[in-house]
Order: sequence, then structure tokens, then C-alpha cells
Amino acid sequence: MKGQFHDVIRVPEGADTAVLLLHGILSAPQFFAFLLPAVPQNYAVYGILLSGHGGDAAGLTHTTLNRWELQVSLLMKQLSAKYRRIFIAAHSMGTLFALRLAKQYPQNISGMLLLGVPLCTHLTPFGAVCSVLLALGYQPHTARGKAMQQAYSLTPDARLWRYLGWLPRYAELFDEIFRTRPLLSGLRVPCAAFQSARDELVSLRTLPMLAAVPAVKLRVLRTASHFYYPPQEKSRILRVWYRMLRYSGTAI
Repeated sequence: MKGQFHDVIRVPEGADTAVLLLHGILSAPQFFAFLLPAVPQNYAVYGILLSGHGGDAAGLTHTTLNRWELQVSLLMKQLSAKYRRIFIAAHSMGTLFALRLAKQYPQNISGMLLLGVPLCTHLTPFGAVCSVLLALGYQPHTARGKAMQQAYSLTPDARLWRYLGWLPRYAELFDEIFRTRPLLSGLRVPCAAFQSARDELVSLRTLPMLAAVPAVKLRVLRTASHFYYPPQEKSRILRVWYRMLRYSGTAI
């Protein structure tokens, strides 16, 4: 699994527009592969692998959510000084970072695609069982399980005690969720939010929070889950993403 997950960087000469990819916890920029064909070739792309990801399971023990936020903040500072327009595609925890950036850089961000915004969380029995099996290295057989495995950027480790070091990261993540909710009221950047009806990790209680924000166009994917997007749902996301990139968020 090592080497499979890495930064995704594309910098065409003369680009004045950039796309920033923000992945979720345990994931990687490769999660957004299905979105990249819709990005014009003359747009720059920046997807960074957050520290502690893409390697051994112990990697999350030796990092912090604050470090991830710093990585994202430093990159956004660089992009805002270099590019006239910036678009963000974010998933799960990455959407929390995106919402914070929208608060800090409202004039620099032209639009945001938010997938699985975790303003309220839960854990379904399927999500719990599949997470444990993946951590132990078992191969899933369902489409949802396989999608979760493909997004999982850490090498499985059967020594379960090594996952105890993840607990502080999840505590920090829940704290970040609570700190992000108040930012919604002042959101001005156009956003397209896609929430999955069968999400194993994000509760549908998030829906009214997003629906109350004028800057957010909310859509519910009936057959998708947190990591699994069937072809028809991917096509729906891609249509919106395509329009956003070409019309600066005004047609989402």
C-alpha cells in the first residue's frame, strides 16, 4: 500500500486558476480521482497527503489535527498569492478545513464541492464492522466495503493496540466539528454539498444545518454511502462540479 497514496500536484504553465483537494481522515488525495477528468487542463491541481497518512497505521499516532490544519493553511496562503481563482473539492474531515478556509479567504475561493460534511456523526453497524475488518487486513466483498478499502490509506495492522494512538485524533476531530458549526452562519462562498443517505459515519441530522445556509446548495444521494458513490451518483456530482469550475460557482 505504501507509495500508492501521495500528493497530487499539477501546475500548468500560465495557470491562473487552482483546484485544492482536501481529503478526509484515513484517506488520501487519490479519493478525488473521479473528479479530475472534469478539471480543465489549464487549471492547476493541488492535493496534499496530510501527515501521518499513506503509510503505517502508527502514523496517526505521531501527528495532530492542528498539524493538518497548518498544512492546509500554509498551502492556501501560497495559492491565494499565486492564483486569481481557487476552487476546493473536499470530503469528510476535509470539508471542515474547507469551511474554515472559506471564512478566512472569501474573496479568493470561487466555489466549493463538499462531499459528506460531518457536522453530526454516527456509526452504523456496517460501518463499525467494516472498519474493524479493514484494520485487520480482511478483504471486503461488498461495493461499499471495497470503496472504503480503496480510500483507506494506511497499512492494516492486526495488532489492534496500535490503533489506540488514533483516539486523540478522533477526539480532536470531534472538537473540530463543534468549532466548525458556527462558521456556517457567515458562509459566503458558493457551495455544492452532497450528503449520502446511506452514510455509515455522517448522520442525516447534518441536512437541516446545511439546508439553512443560503450559500449552500444541498443535494442528497439516495444510494451512496460515505465512500461509495455508484456510477449514477458520480455522474450527478460530476455535472455539478463541471459547471462550478466553468461558471465560478454561479451555476451549482
